[in-house]
Amino acid sequence: MSTPTATTTTASTAAPAPAVDTGVLKIDVPRLPADIRKQFYRDLQSLTHYVDRDLRQRITSVHANAKHISAQSKHIRGQTMALVKETRKWEETANKASEILKEAGDVQNWAEILEVELSALEESLRIVESRSNDEPAT
Repeated sequence: MSTPTATTTTASTAAPAPAVDTGVLKIDVPRLPADIRKQFYRDLQSLTHYVDRDLRQRITSVHANAKHISAQSKHIRGQTMALVKETRKWEETANKASEILKEAGDVQNWAEILEVELSALEESLRIVESRSNDEPAT
């Protein structure tokens, strides 16, 4: 790949015309007086200093924000772990309550079966008693 070269011309030459050569744009630029060149370089340095200063401020801000985000992330991880522990405790409590309710349901079912059996026994005793009252005494 060829490098761009600048050709020197005098001020009396016509306006520079761009020429394309192997993909690189070549522009003929007249040689500038020393004082204008110095001013151009001062302006260029000022511009680069301004851009550099702005970029450094942004980079500093990004690093500071990264530290805050890292601290917040660490805090959130801690809070998440505490929430996981608390959730496990609640899950245990819910499981225990479920077992107790299941046992209570079993007790209720047992009580209902016992009530039916006692009702049948009571009815049988009532029938036996009524028959014994209907029979004459001997």
